Amino acid sequence: MKLEISIVLLLCVWATLAQDLLTPTLDLFRELKKINIMGERLNALNDEVKELRSMILNQGTVHFYCYYYYFLTGHTGETSFSFFDSMKRTMKGSSFHLLIRFILSLLFFFAARSKVAFSATLSSSLGSRYFGPHAEATTLAYENAFTNIGNAYDTNTGIFTAPVKGVYFFNFVVFNPDEETTGVRLLKNGNSVVTASDNAPGQDTEDTTSNSVSLILERGDKIYLQLLENRRVYTDSWRRNTFSGHLLFTL
Repeated sequence: MKLEISIVLLLCVWATLAQDLLTPTLDLFRELKKINIMGERLNALNDEVKELRSMILNQGTVHFYCYYYYFLTGHTGETSFSFFDSMKRTMKGSSFHLLIRFILSLLFFFAARSKVAFSATLSSSLGSRYFGPHAEATTLAYENAFTNIGNAYDTNTGIFTAPVKGVYFFNFVVFNPDEETTGVRLLKNGNSVVTASDNAPGQDTEDTTSNSVSLILERGDKIYLQLLENRRVYTDSWRRNTFSGHLLFTL
């Protein structure tokens, strides 16, 4: 009887020990399963993040091109976005970026050419000088340039050549200190546009006349000033005879 009781007690102890040993193992398996599930979810989330990041970068690239395109051309953001987005949909990534960079490089080149402004005077010397009179109209070369952004004005010939199509503004001032009449006209491609003239000064013996005009010019159009026939113009270190112009906007 004692032996039987001992055996029952031993079985109970073994059962208890077995439960204690197996329970952590079962819990460990459950935790490992949870970790695997969490890992799968994290991988899926990571894939979604990568896809979203790629979309943001691609979309951001298009937006960057749009803003840069707008800066160079002045076209609306909506128009430029539609332009670049449609191109991106029909082209492979690398080809799209190479083409867009080429287009933007060209736009940047032309945008740089659209910065045009000049201002010059007849003489930079300290002494006085007369031009004319001549039997025929004579082109005046305003050889001392204060400003010549874009180098569209030639100080040697006095001719301004439009680098791009656009609307340009020109102004010229003529100084007359003597009893001789004076007059200067602005020409576009050889055709007279506007003129500034002055008769012999009165009591003060010094007069100034000027004129200005806004013109639509094609690329290559030439603008210059001519001293009218049988007229004279005077200049000195005060630099009172000037010829100026600048691009208002491109067309």
